[in-house]
Amino acid sequence: MHLVWAPLGAEPLERFLRSYSERPPGLGHRLVVVLNGFADGPLPAAVAEPLAQLPHEALRPARAIQDLAAYRLAAGHVSWADSICFVNSHAQPLADGWLALLHERLQDDGVGIVGATGSHESTFSAAPRPLKPLRALQYPPFPNPHLRTNSFMLRRADMLALDWRIGRSKSAAHQLESGKRGITRQLAARGLRARVVDRDGVAHPPEQWAASRTFRSGDQERLLVADNRTRQYADAPPAERERLARMAWGEAAVTAVPRP
Repeated sequence: MHLVWAPLGAEPLERFLRSYSERPPGLGHRLVVVLNGFADGPLPAAVAEPLAQLPHEALRPARAIQDLAAYRLAAGHVSWADSICFVNSHAQPLADGWLALLHERLQDDGVGIVGATGSHESTFSAAPRPLKPLRALQYPPFPNPHLRTNSFMLRRADMLALDWRIGRSKSAAHQLESGKRGITRQLAARGLRARVVDRDGVAHPPEQWAASRTFRSGDQERLLVADNRTRQYADAPPAERERLARMAWGEAAVTAVPRP
């Protein structure tokens, strides 16, 4: 399930579709495109024409909504699906068989959700002092292991059983990703573990994420699906890389040695 967010224009969609064609998913599936934020009427040609080149099903929310709200709405429509892989507007698969790798690791005993990236970042720990009392109610302190929602897969039945209420608030959507009632923590409360899957198909538990060479780790050379945040790190100078890595991993951060 790929989200197309209208305000971003056609470039992210073109990037995803190019990578989707060049990097075979490696698993039989049905592609669902969620067209979020588009006005009534025909789609812009820059969106409609590339989509017309490949088989897909389109879902179009009646109004613009948060990414995670769009995912929940769409999941309610795909009753034929056992598992759903969500990839956001900025997603770019980097390895052949990327979808198969995620699906295979989702079948591991006790695993309830897999993704291409995870983080230990805490919005509470990173908040300025005046905001800490409020953030303490919403977010756990660092380390706060959670899968990022740029690219993740879970069983539809497990997803529909979660408390997914976020409304229109960006803050509430962020809490659903990494807060005290976040997706990863809700599943953990049900005895279901989270794993980051790298491009070799290795499933990393949270204590290994900092050294996994996926999100803000090393040169991200084992990253399975890129997004705008992984590209930000890849393009950053060494000092900025170090800052970003420490936001995600604290003292466990592993950054690449700058090239001479």
